[in-house]
Amino acid sequence: MLAIPVLTQFLHLFQKYDFPAGANSLWRLLPFIVTDLYLAAAIVRFKPGGTFTEKCLAASWIIVQFAFIVISPNLTGILIGAIVLLLVTLPAYFVYFSICSRNPSFGPELERSLALLFIILAIGTFGLVFLGIQYKGADNLLVTRNISDTNVTMAYFILLWPFVLLHLKRIGSPVLPTFILVLLFVAVVVLSFSRGAVFIVTPYLMASLLIGVSKKRLVWLTAAGIGTFVIFSPIIESFNADLTYPWQLRFGEIHSAGPVLQKLQEASGRSNIRAFAYELFLESPLYGHGTASFEILGPGYREAHSVFYTSLAEQGLLGTLYLYTLFVGLSYCLFKAAKCSGKNWLLLFALAAYLVFVHSVGSVFVILPSKSLTINCIAPLLLICLYYYSKTVGQHPPIRNNA
Repeated sequence: MLAIPVLTQFLHLFQKYDFPAGANSLWRLLPFIVTDLYLAAAIVRFKPGGTFTEKCLAASWIIVQFAFIVISPNLTGILIGAIVLLLVTLPAYFVYFSICSRNPSFGPELERSLALLFIILAIGTFGLVFLGIQYKGADNLLVTRNISDTNVTMAYFILLWPFVLLHLKRIGSPVLPTFILVLLFVAVVVLSFSRGAVFIVTPYLMASLLIGVSKKRLVWLTAAGIGTFVIFSPIIESFNADLTYPWQLRFGEIHSAGPVLQKLQEASGRSNIRAFAYELFLESPLYGHGTASFEILGPGYREAHSVFYTSLAEQGLLGTLYLYTLFVGLSYCLFKAAKCSGKNWLLLFALAAYLVFVHSVGSVFVILPSKSLTINCIAPLLLICLYYYSKTVGQHPPIRNNA
């Protein structure tokens, strides 16, 4: 169930324009529709419980999202997708995980499943980058527009990574698997051609290792990393020309001196995009213009490269306050989990890194384009996983590895 949204994203990218694009494409929504049928059957069979707060959250989500869908000027472009993802899929997943979390093995199973998804997402991203790296000059569309959709997928790696470290810790933190997974993450950052990955994900990865890996294993990992770099540096240099070109596209416009983050915002044009979003907010400050309205009212982008500005433009003060209330509530749950067990500080740290990313690089939440290919709701699904994992901390005794 966790893999379907991830695999669907790759399916969309590999299909390119073989099938109609946009959130109203029934073909692109088919995996989610099939998933929803299964979720509905599971919910009817197992009868969800949940606290009063969780029931109110699910109901309020449906009501709020319905209201913003109805007022959207982009309604004809996103109606089916908005209904499927916002009104059905995410609430159904939320209820489904409330059922799954009753099982004492929920925590270990979730760690293992999300660690496996991390590997699948990494390998799939490598494949997409390999396909896109051959495009240059006038044909560089797949590089410049991120065939791997790195502004999106890097946020997923941020949210998946703590579960990787938790799973490794549960099985005894073996050095070789730990090193391979760290190497996967480093390779994803290098091949992402994403400025956000350099300035946000790299420090996040380093800090998470300090939190989640023992000092002894950290020394081994560092030594293995240096040795690997020395041994394989000739191979890396052979790919230098192909790798340099996309990075020049990302950083080539930053020449003059000055604050790095400011230069990045200016080079990417995000400051102007956010200024446009703020103007849209001023036109309708209370409830905004509706779901996915920025795509047709803004300068041609599906979001304002910031969850805050996108929310202001599309949902005004009311929707923005609702969204940030959810973030605060999730932060509180993760903080309580961290107090129960020190290893769970990784969860809160991941949420913090995710929030930094979606406020500075791109609004990675529910993606409902009326024209482009990728349709998904992976980020909120992973946030739901964070919530239920943190909720079960302390409720079920840890499963010890007798080996």
